[in-house]
Amino acid sequence: MSSSFTGSFVNSFAKSSFGKTLGSIKLAVPLLIAIAAILIGATFYEAEVGSAVVQQEIYKSPWFGGLMFLLALNLGTSTLSRYPWRGARKVGFAITHWGLVVIIAGSAAVIHLSVEGMLLARTDAGPVGTLRVEGDLLEVVAPGEAPQQASLFIKADGTVVPSKVGALSILGYSNNAINTVHFEPGGRVENPAVRLVLKSDRMGQTLERWLAVAPAAYSALDIGPAELQIARVADEEALTQALSEPVAEAQSAAWGTISLDWKGKFREIDVEAALTQSANQPIVLKDEGGTLKAEVTGFWPDFRLDGNRQPTTATQLLRNPAVRLVVTESSSGKGETAEGDRQESWFLFGKPGFEPVRNGEADAPISLGLSYEAAPTASGPDAFFRIVIDAAGQLHYAAKSSKGFLSGPMAVGDTVSPGWADFKVTLAEYIPRAKVAREVVPLPKDAPPQGEPALLVSTGEETSPVWVAWGEPTAISGKTGSRSDDWYVAFSPKLMQLPFSLKLNEFIVERNEGSESVAMWTSDISLMDAEAGQISDRRVWMNHPTWFKGWKIAQASWNPGDLNQSTLQVKREPWWVTGLTWLGSTMVTAGVATMFYGRAVAKKFKKVSTLLDVPEDSPEAGNDTSPGSIPLFNAFLGR
Repeated sequence: MSSSFTGSFVNSFAKSSFGKTLGSIKLAVPLLIAIAAILIGATFYEAEVGSAVVQQEIYKSPWFGGLMFLLALNLGTSTLSRYPWRGARKVGFAITHWGLVVIIAGSAAVIHLSVEGMLLARTDAGPVGTLRVEGDLLEVVAPGEAPQQASLFIKADGTVVPSKVGALSILGYSNNAINTVHFEPGGRVENPAVRLVLKSDRMGQTLERWLAVAPAAYSALDIGPAELQIARVADEEALTQALSEPVAEAQSAAWGTISLDWKGKFREIDVEAALTQSANQPIVLKDEGGTLKAEVTGFWPDFRLDGNRQPTTATQLLRNPAVRLVVTESSSGKGETAEGDRQESWFLFGKPGFEPVRNGEADAPISLGLSYEAAPTASGPDAFFRIVIDAAGQLHYAAKSSKGFLSGPMAVGDTVSPGWADFKVTLAEYIPRAKVAREVVPLPKDAPPQGEPALLVSTGEETSPVWVAWGEPTAISGKTGSRSDDWYVAFSPKLMQLPFSLKLNEFIVERNEGSESVAMWTSDISLMDAEAGQISDRRVWMNHPTWFKGWKIAQASWNPGDLNQSTLQVKREPWWVTGLTWLGSTMVTAGVATMFYGRAVAKKFKKVSTLLDVPEDSPEAGNDTSPGSIPLFNAFLGR
């Protein structure tokens, strides 16, 4: 196509009524005002619903893309209407406006083509190479059909897009659902299970709980004021014992005894006496070479480690007793702590087979013989409600409270007042051969967050809707023609395999001198490309990312309660997308500079003088309509 034809076409289009309207300032101003208002509103909206929702509902929406495309057309048509571009102002105007069009194109490419996600790494775990990207994934496998996958977008009001994946319908969403267990008939072996309903009018509370002989975890359930129990007995003697009031056992020396042997000197320590005596004097052993001081500093009847790995007790029953013993070996012979003494603490456990655990700074431990014996108590809870099934399959109950002990026969529908405030216990259901069934239940909207997201799905009008928990593949019943089959549904995070692996070597927290306030946190990482056999050690901290294989890795967040963990943002966009952004910015800068300084530059360089050093009101500046070549392109080509 000749340049004469191009010039004629450009002039005729730009000066037509449609071209004048499309490139007019009357269209540009409302467009800019609307886009600016949308961006301001999106900023506040993002603070409420998060960036993922804003990306899907606004930035990636067809209507916002249409507005930006219309703005690009307005800028381009406005520029063409001033063709041919001669004179510093018009050349600069053209370069600036084409630069803005390139920036709009680059921004659209960033929004629709870039990949971004979060990578959770730990120092105590291996390399990770799976990226958690925004959004969720639904996978559906129906009998006789190919597996189907769909990316899900969940709006702020809980609406799920798309609402159908293959033949599976998505009916609802909950961001707070829990897994519950109940029991159904149809078990292959005898496994009694009951459903109890506990009601308190005074507290306005109704509880429903399942108990079953198996699995063992469901044979006893702690509900706070008491324990619910179920038991099956084989004979009359066991039935009588299960329905009798427990006899309190003697608790003398219940805390147990520590046996201590040091250099042939032996001493037994009564744990209860050592902790409760008023003076709490340590045990002191002496010989010619020095002195040993031993002191009991802690006792846990039912030893556990809490979330911070600190010792605690789950109950006050002597189920897993443990004590802490601090020993100090001194060479002074006076039994007083002095410089050069060795000190260490020991955790001793009452259960057989649990070896003592030493904690001390000295390389050479103190030579000791230690053992701890404490017989766990067999006493049950202070209050309980027990369902007992005898050899003939008949039901009985036993209830203990601060008001006394009750027992007797029980049938489905019977109600018992066990004596815990005004609580009443009703036997709502009994299943002799029960099997375990799991169910996902959404919590009320005002309930505290304690569960996981879930989708309500249906395989057809003839089947009941089923809740599918996030991250748990689920088999649900569906119809294939006239036959019932199992469908497999998985509602899971959207994951992407990276072309490299990342290992967190160390997470470093720097604090301001003289205080506990955090100054900076840094991830010391190794990036590994297995195919190329490449390993690169890097450091990433706030506002100081690193690049590897075209991916940008930046510090996103950290967990003050767990310094073995770091969250990194990993992002990739095609190289030409980044090139568009840089090119557009460069063109805008060059265009503005040309408008202000173009004529001054033209006086020094002959090649651009005919293009830039033209009076703005002359015909050569663009007021002539004669066809010809495009001067701007000729200048760049050196013509």
